Amino acid sequence: MWKISLSIVMELSGIELRYLISEINSKITSEYYVSNIVAVTRDSFLFRMHHSTEPDITLMLSVRGIWLTRFKFNQVEESDLIGIIRPEVERAKIEAIQQSGSERIITTRFRHFDGKSRIIVAELFGVGNIILCDEKMQILAILNPIQVRHRVLKRGHQYFPPPTRGTDVLDITLEQLQIMRNSTDTKDLDVLRWLGRNISIPKKFVEEIVRRAGITAPNIGQLSDDDMSRIYTVIKELVADISTGSHEALVILGDDGKARDAVAIPTTNIPSLKPIPTTSMRTAHSYMEAVDEVLANEITERHSNSKTTDIDKRIAILQHDLAEQNKAKEEVISKATVIRKIANDLMAISLGGINNNFDDDSLKEFLGSNSVLIIIEKGRKYLEVLGERVPTADSSLAKISSLLFGRAKELERGCISIEDAKAKLQTQLGNLRNQTTAIQDKIVIKEQIAKEWYERYRWFITTEGLLAIGGRDASSNSAIIRKHLTEEDIVFHAEVHGSPFFILKDAKQVSEISASRMEVAQATVSFSRAWKDGLSSADAYWVEPSQIKRGAPTGQFLPRGSFVIEGRRNYIKGIEIKLSVGLIRSYSHYVLACGPTNAIKKRSVVYSQLLPGGMDPNSVAKKIKTDLVKAAYTNPNAKDDTNAQLADFTKSISIGDFIRAIPTGHSKIFLTEKGEGEKSSLAKPRIDEQSN
Repeated sequence: MWKISLSIVMELSGIELRYLISEINSKITSEYYVSNIVAVTRDSFLFRMHHSTEPDITLMLSVRGIWLTRFKFNQVEESDLIGIIRPEVERAKIEAIQQSGSERIITTRFRHFDGKSRIIVAELFGVGNIILCDEKMQILAILNPIQVRHRVLKRGHQYFPPPTRGTDVLDITLEQLQIMRNSTDTKDLDVLRWLGRNISIPKKFVEEIVRRAGITAPNIGQLSDDDMSRIYTVIKELVADISTGSHEALVILGDDGKARDAVAIPTTNIPSLKPIPTTSMRTAHSYMEAVDEVLANEITERHSNSKTTDIDKRIAILQHDLAEQNKAKEEVISKATVIRKIANDLMAISLGGINNNFDDDSLKEFLGSNSVLIIIEKGRKYLEVLGERVPTADSSLAKISSLLFGRAKELERGCISIEDAKAKLQTQLGNLRNQTTAIQDKIVIKEQIAKEWYERYRWFITTEGLLAIGGRDASSNSAIIRKHLTEEDIVFHAEVHGSPFFILKDAKQVSEISASRMEVAQATVSFSRAWKDGLSSADAYWVEPSQIKRGAPTGQFLPRGSFVIEGRRNYIKGIEIKLSVGLIRSYSHYVLACGPTNAIKKRSVVYSQLLPGGMDPNSVAKKIKTDLVKAAYTNPNAKDDTNAQLADFTKSISIGDFIRAIPTGHSKIFLTEKGEGEKSSLAKPRIDEQSN
């Protein structure tokens, strides 16, 4: 049975890092840019990568490695570095993520639209480092300044990597291996040590190479040319399997069930496998996901530890006090036992005829052998046993024995007060531990839910199953027309200043769209300024894509998000301004959507109907959230566990997300009730590929 030590810290090797970088480069294309940077810990930074049509990607760069994460992270520690990195890199595109050979150094090059470049270097060895450089590799900011014999790294200095160690495993040739063997003076050197010293490769892979190559020679002096050929072949195979992804990744679990290590390929020498405690392992979908899970757990535990630092200090003090009480009790019991034994022995001596004659040789011998002292203080004589005194003047040995018995009982009674003190300490300790557990239970890593491309806009699915998307602002108005409008769609706009554009996707591929047309028209007027102005109805119209002109007429200027519409407009008059916001089941989770009531009610499990006027966006968002949670628990269409799952998901939605979903301006809740979503969940709408 494999075992794992929870204190083990996973360490990425250069060839494992090579695979991660290759995977990241294949996913983050040139169209992605940095929309935000968050310092999760002092030495771990989260880059949110945004694309106009593809799902956002979250990249983690740390002194522990670089990887794509599927988890949500809260800030764990403050970082002074983020204040310098953010303005230098935000809004830039990642031009390249590179690694020099198999060195554990990551170079990420960012380029702004004006051509300015910034480079972030992450060094994964020693204490690790994050270094921000300009295009000439001059250091602008650094996490851990260093000054050693071969280089100085601090602000204003040129960045230089450390000297390389050994021959790079990616470039090694069979001829080089043979030259290394022949030029080594110490021929009795162990094969493992020889490989480790001469080739830049981790110990765990060195041992695996020797095992797979079937090397039995005890030292390099006995390595044959055939042995060298097999070693070379295995090195190349192992490196290729790891760096190209031709492997079965493993997650090593601790006895707490958490991921503690990630292994690119099963080896016979995994450093994390130690005698205790018991562990198990499971396969991962990819090495990237395995690394993500392990390092996410590490960050979460740092978060947990940072939140419980003060409590941990108090627990340590109480544990010390409790140990002292236990020690005191043991000392009292030990002392009482000794005194009781001496009292018994003195009683036996008195019965033997020796009464109070302390000059008797046998009595002297007994007292001396038991470290019993005769003390004279202020003219009075005492018998002292382990610091406890009883008077001896005019007292028989039987009387002295009785006094000692009494003193032993007093000491034993004192244990009761010690037990009371211990009980109070244990209660306090239990309360603090419960507080720690409660804090740790709240700090869990949650997976980010992958969003569809259309969720960045206003959107809903019509009752007839068509996708409708609309602009949130001038920028997204422009985006939906320029990037997502096709000849199969129809376009909506309201006869109101500040109207968004809405597109009914693939409308021409469906014979009956009358309900969809009305619903999109209602969404268009409701998300316009008419809502903010408190109107009860407004007019909208729809046109063909060919009627939308993307450029301004000669000599005229069009504001961003505005377009010229030519030809006949198909009006829909007197549309009621009303919307609903609801939770729609989408495969394994729920999504929050806002749109016309008929469309939202049909697909939502629970929903709230909104009208213009009433509360400000923040207040109404809080009220919607509260009402939907209550409605989730009372949804008769679902089982109790489904109700709880829906309620928990609703609680996890931020107020900001509710504000983002609802229209701009004041709103009032007309009603909140169950929808028809359990019968009609969010089936995949007609949204195959929406970008031109």
